[in-house]
Amino acid sequence: MRAALRVIAGRGAARAGIQLSMLALLPVWGADDFGRYVAAAGTFAWVQTLVIGVEKSALTAVPRTRVLGPQVTWMLIARAAAPFGLGLLAMAALLPVGGLVALYAAAAANAAGLGLMSVLAAVHRLAERPGRDTAAFTTYAAWVVGMAGLAALGVLRPLGYLLALTGGLVVVCAVLAALVPRGRPHETREGLGSLLNRRVLLLGFSDVADTAGVSVLYIVLAVAATPSETALVYVLILISSALGAFGVLVLRLIQPATSLRLRGTGGVGGRELARRITGWTAAVAGLVVVAVVALAALAPVTESRLLLGFVVLVEMTSFCAVVYAVFLLENTNGAVLSLTTSAALASLVATSATALLATGPLGAVGAFAALVVGLATKAAVLRLRLTPSTVDLPVVTRV
Repeated sequence: MRAALRVIAGRGAARAGIQLSMLALLPVWGADDFGRYVAAAGTFAWVQTLVIGVEKSALTAVPRTRVLGPQVTWMLIARAAAPFGLGLLAMAALLPVGGLVALYAAAAANAAGLGLMSVLAAVHRLAERPGRDTAAFTTYAAWVVGMAGLAALGVLRPLGYLLALTGGLVVVCAVLAALVPRGRPHETREGLGSLLNRRVLLLGFSDVADTAGVSVLYIVLAVAATPSETALVYVLILISSALGAFGVLVLRLIQPATSLRLRGTGGVGGRELARRITGWTAAVAGLVVVAVVALAALAPVTESRLLLGFVVLVEMTSFCAVVYAVFLLENTNGAVLSLTTSAALASLVATSATALLATGPLGAVGAFAALVVGLATKAAVLRLRLTPSTVDLPVVTRV
């Protein structure tokens, strides 16, 4: 428990340092420079979530592979490091160009580096070294705060700030990688690389789709909503995402044990629980959306902060429920990964379509209603495809 609390504290410090520092730089840089920085960082947020698919694969696969554990670990690290390496090369090549091109290249490299740091920290947790996770994220948080201080003094502008953050990630990731045990087994398994590639892509797609849905929402807000409504949605999403990130971190901490518990025939209970959770979530979230539409037809709701608070609460609750259901499914067997992927794609389409229709007339309420529609859609797709035959089919999990 103490180790888990230390990990949560380190991750929380890093997240708080990054987000609060970014908000503090708004009056320093001005709206134009700050807007360009936020746009660049937001554009490549999906890169970090894609790399997180490697972390999920490691937390699921490594505990189940006694002989091939070290080999699987290093293969996954290589897959997490590849986007960061490519990002650094692109950043170095485009830096002389300057302007937005260099800024966006630095943002892409930074996002990939954050994902790699999370993967390496997870590897050390699996090796029963959770203190290294805490030390890595706490150190990086301190670095972020220090660089924000230099930016506040006028030393660093957006590009220089991103370059400094990325340099800190290079150092932290290099230290974490150097501390990973080098021992590798002689045994190999044919097709292991292809299997890991499939798992990484499918496990990461759900998170990428969720991030892309929020990105679409911001684009629609910029076009269809007032600046005050956009700012309100930004603050509420910041709060919602912070609480959601805490829940996701807790799931990552218990994932190795859950992966072992739900292996093979043990996955039947996990799939059945996911089936019940998604059924209730789809029903409740769907009723809330219907109620919001009905109220909007009777009276204006854009200024109703009470209704907005209620919809935000439903969004946060639905997100936690759906994330937990997907977590259970991902830790049973590889056969359900195509199911979670299709549900994530359906959720992205539903969120985008609803945002286009509802954000303009309903403002912030419509924006969060779009997120609720996406979550309800994901839950409904999972519930419909989790038939009794799918739930009861015992599949032996490999890697």
